[in-house]
Amino acid sequence: ADLETASEVARRMCNVILPDLPFNNGDDVVLLLSGLGSTPVMELYILLNDVEKILSEKGIRIHLSYVGNYFTSLEMAGATLTLMKLDEELKSCMDYEADSMGFRQFGR
Repeated sequence: ADLETASEVARRMCNVILPDLPFNNGDDVVLLLSGLGSTPVMELYILLNDVEKILSEKGIRIHLSYVGNYFTSLEMAGATLTLMKLDEELKSCMDYEADSMGFRQFGR
């Protein structure tokens, strides 16, 4: 298969995810972009930049974004994109501090 640019991959991911809930203009979201094991974190941030542009065009605000190797599969290539639509209660929950073995977040 031919390689696609980051913007093409971002567009393809968003074209599947955004209509599914659906996500709409004015929504607040938490974004999780996880490498599958062998995708460098720098490439994930390049992909994040293109996803952010698409969401901004659609009026969707990113409350928090998480980028890294959260869901890996033995050095598998690629990335996963997850969006969670927020209401005020979920937004306040996402702002809590967390300190666990695999995840640390300082309160907002």
